[in-house]
Amino acid sequence: MLYFYSMQFNTNSKRLSLNTIVFFAVVLFIAFLPISSFLFFLKNDAFNGYFPPKFFMSESIHSGFLPLWNPYINYGIPQYGDMSSGYWSPITWLVASTVGYNAYTLTTEVLLYILLGGLGMYQLTGYWKLNRTVRIIAGLSFMCSGFTIGHLQHFNWLSGAAFLPWSLYCFLQLQQHYSFKKAVTAALSFYMFIASAHPGIIISAVYFFIAVMLFVLFKKDDGLPLQKKIFNAVKHNSIFIALLLLLCAGMIIGYADILPHFVRSEKISLSSSLSNPTNLQSWVSILFPLSTVKNDSFFNTDISMRNCYFGLLLFIFFIIALTGKKTSWQKFLLGTGIVFALLSSGGIFKTFAYKFIPLIGYVRLNGEFRIFSMFCFIVVAAISLNQFFEQKDIYKKKTAWILNTISIVTVITVITFAFIAIIKRDSIIFRLTEIMASAGLPGKLKAAIDGLSFYDCLWIQGLVQLALLLLIKYSLGKDKAKLLIPIVVADIVIASLLNIPFTGAGKASVKDVQAVLNTSPHGIPAPAMQPLAMNDTLTTDAKGLVGDWSMYNKQIGTKEAVPYPIALHNMNAYFELIKTNPRKAYADQPFLFVSGDSSSQLILEHYSPNSINVKATCNNNCSLVLKQNYYPHWFYSDGQKMSPIDSFGISFMQAPLHKGTQTIRFEFDPAVVKWAMLISLALFITYAVLAVFIKTKPPDLS
Repeated sequence: MLYFYSMQFNTNSKRLSLNTIVFFAVVLFIAFLPISSFLFFLKNDAFNGYFPPKFFMSESIHSGFLPLWNPYINYGIPQYGDMSSGYWSPITWLVASTVGYNAYTLTTEVLLYILLGGLGMYQLTGYWKLNRTVRIIAGLSFMCSGFTIGHLQHFNWLSGAAFLPWSLYCFLQLQQHYSFKKAVTAALSFYMFIASAHPGIIISAVYFFIAVMLFVLFKKDDGLPLQKKIFNAVKHNSIFIALLLLLCAGMIIGYADILPHFVRSEKISLSSSLSNPTNLQSWVSILFPLSTVKNDSFFNTDISMRNCYFGLLLFIFFIIALTGKKTSWQKFLLGTGIVFALLSSGGIFKTFAYKFIPLIGYVRLNGEFRIFSMFCFIVVAAISLNQFFEQKDIYKKKTAWILNTISIVTVITVITFAFIAIIKRDSIIFRLTEIMASAGLPGKLKAAIDGLSFYDCLWIQGLVQLALLLLIKYSLGKDKAKLLIPIVVADIVIASLLNIPFTGAGKASVKDVQAVLNTSPHGIPAPAMQPLAMNDTLTTDAKGLVGDWSMYNKQIGTKEAVPYPIALHNMNAYFELIKTNPRKAYADQPFLFVSGDSSSQLILEHYSPNSINVKATCNNNCSLVLKQNYYPHWFYSDGQKMSPIDSFGISFMQAPLHKGTQTIRFEFDPAVVKWAMLISLALFITYAVLAVFIKTKPPDLS
């Protein structure tokens, strides 16, 4: 933290220095200490949903196989079509092919994305020539925002947020002064964003960036007539989009391949599209973030969708921007942020968008829209804070008035809810004896967390905010600008540490999770030729750490559908069928069996996720059944040419067997997807080289 005191307040360096990166990393480590120390693991979806496909990719690559087909998730899915796994992200491939995925590397990757988001906001705010101190405050506030804290377990929400400011920064540079290098750099940043982000965030980004492009086009004052400006914008953005589409060739073809077979490829129902909003009452978190961790009936939405906090200092200057004179950029970003806030609230606004705005009906979790609201509001507030430092005499009186108003509201909140907590005897104060009687420090912490009431959360957060308000008021009033960064750091660290136990940290340690994962067989072994009932299982407690063991035990099959974002139509139909007709599950058969000849013999000669060789001896003509989901690009060969595979039952696959002994080869060969992957890889490397070595003028941040 001593780094801060060596910074000059009026520094306007546009470079992202090593000192700045280190400073952000230190704050990140402290603010996310329960996670960054590995003392607690990322709970729920992080290891139950996002980790299994990454773990499979790692195991497959290290075994010498290209991770195309994942045989372990609900009888198999095409891994390249998994929009939640980050399959197309270079970062995923880098980790999977080097150190590999385990509980520690997944946690580190999550922290890396959070850091990238903060640094991206720092870089982006340089576009508006904001003071370095303001840029640091904006970056820290975005890095530790309520969106980040609320979605620690949602991997591709954080990775999407990480590349959003970088993409906007490159996009604005491209719109301001076109060059081929800027188009290439923008294509790279957008690719990282699209390859990493949750589909709902990508859909939202389409409208966000169209709005930005139009605003910059009509705002730009370069002396050219409107017709010429439109022509240039179309030409330059067409080049950028063409570069991006070429780079995304693998991703586009991979997703197009799975969409006809994918359950969620169709527009969801209106009632489903209104689920999990960031509703109006959730915005109380913009001042009292801790309040969102209790009282589910009041908030009436998932806890991860409620937190909208981005720091007390920027909240003050957001109110100033809201009530005072605004720049054109502030007007645009404020309006855009409000639109996304209304979308995130669900209700009538989402209903309208569902019916009349393309693609919005595919977004199931409305709370993800708020990333754009908070993103816009942080920039709006940062611009106002910068104006304060440039025109203190004009802003001091209004700032003092708003500070006093917020202080009065906070005092009233503290008194009111402390009084209610005491009167109702619904407070942690009355549970101290029970908490101290809990076994061990973890037990005491859990009891303390469970013992907090909604009223406690409000008055405790209120006391914290009052202390911070006094410090902010002193710093702004006495021109102690250098105190602002420590105050902001204290603010976001406290807010993060208070909320993470509820939204991000599980009870166990990363070490405990890794201990369970260590029991998974190494690499990609040949599955045992045994009935489903003999496959390894886990205790209920262990399943709570890593999810369903069928995704890790390297066996084939599961008794019932494992909750996972990728679900195929025939897979769903199979699991529905066996609920009423268990015999159709073929649970007493191994993953390879012969249908039509009970005396046949099978020898598994070779196994990989993408190819299987089986030596079969039969007494009559029959079928060799592979208990994997029937999907295009699976072929079989009996030693001659490869032929498309046939379906068996409602979901599995089969190849014909003739009387006698023969060797059958099953192979998954999505040739077009593989070629597209190769093209994307070659282009990514080419773009990266061009972005580094093409000579161009220094960026103009005007």
